[in-house]
Amino acid sequence: MEATLSYRKRKKAAKKEDQLTFSQWMLKTIKKHKKRTTKDATIGLGITIVLFLIGMV
Repeated sequence: MEATLSYRKRKKAAKKEDQLTFSQWMLKTIKKHKKRTTKDATIGLGITIVLFLIGMV
């Protein structure tokens, strides 16, 4: 019973997501990229520091 309910909720959410206007879709995409950019920059900076330290030795 719970599986059926969760399936229906996911299906409704997917259907709602398909009905987004272009501006809503762009806003959602931009928000995802902003979150990802900070994480990517932090990882990139860490890798650069490690490679710099290895190069110094």
